[in-house]
Amino acid sequence: MKRVKTRKRRKFKFRILGYAFLVFCGYQVSYNVIMNVKLADTNEDFIKCLLADSNYHMLYEKKANNLLSKAFTYFFDVNEPVSILENTFHFKANKTSEEVAGYVSNPKGEKVTKTSEDPAVFIYNTHQAEAYQGKALESYNITPGVMMASYILQDKLANEGVKALVMEDNLIDYLNLNNMKHAQSYKASRYFAEETIKNTPSLKLIIDLHRDSLSKEKSTTVINNKSCAKIVFVVGNEYDNYEQNLNMTNSLNNLIKEKYPTLTRGVLIKGGAGSNGVYNQDLSPKMTLMEVGGDANTIDEVLNTLELLAPIIKEFISEP
Repeated sequence: MKRVKTRKRRKFKFRILGYAFLVFCGYQVSYNVIMNVKLADTNEDFIKCLLADSNYHMLYEKKANNLLSKAFTYFFDVNEPVSILENTFHFKANKTSEEVAGYVSNPKGEKVTKTSEDPAVFIYNTHQAEAYQGKALESYNITPGVMMASYILQDKLANEGVKALVMEDNLIDYLNLNNMKHAQSYKASRYFAEETIKNTPSLKLIIDLHRDSLSKEKSTTVINNKSCAKIVFVVGNEYDNYEQNLNMTNSLNNLIKEKYPTLTRGVLIKGGAGSNGVYNQDLSPKMTLMEVGGDANTIDEVLNTLELLAPIIKEFISEP
């Protein structure tokens, strides 16, 4: 009788331990599902998240550090919802956060392009408030603009193996804090651009990305059955050696024109009364101002253009 009771007690203890283990596993699974949710506290952060090729690149991750948690997150990814831009503009949701590390396999077994370690391109926006059409994003309180275009170009260049920097500083706040007017925007952007250029000697191309203001008919073309926003370059001529910037910009524009003749509206040289004439291009002979589309273009038309432009930029900066 004693042996039978002892066996029953042992079985009871094992059952209790088993139930406890199941409860613990359930807790850990639930904890990881909840705590791995990515959060974005501001529109600016949210835009950056949207421009990644999947939502599991979002900021402010929270993860448990115990062994079971690590095992769970290794085998399962609970954050693979398709992003708003992926739904709207057909982005591909097949990237991993390890992409920049080189030729690594993603969860779908595909190879990704090796991205250069040193930044080769710097993209910034002197007029950060310049906006595009984007009704699909209105319900998310997001106005697509040149800043979004900069992050799209950064992403498309990464697909080509080119590392690009995007200026994240808020120039509107900078203007307000320093009691500066909109007309002084180039002075404000110069402060940030100059620092980046000085600290990044590997840069081969610097783009101040804008958008124009003109009719849809003049700012749009159709390439490969896709509606694309046209490009125009602007070079100032009121600084020493502006010819270097002009020659560089003409070379890039000619390369675009060779591949897609209707995509570019050419190179404009500006100076004199009513014109800035410098556009901070005196900071580097590798600097140009590029206007992508106009105020009547949609953000997906801009996306189509930047998909075409990224491999051309790669080819351009790879030339000796």
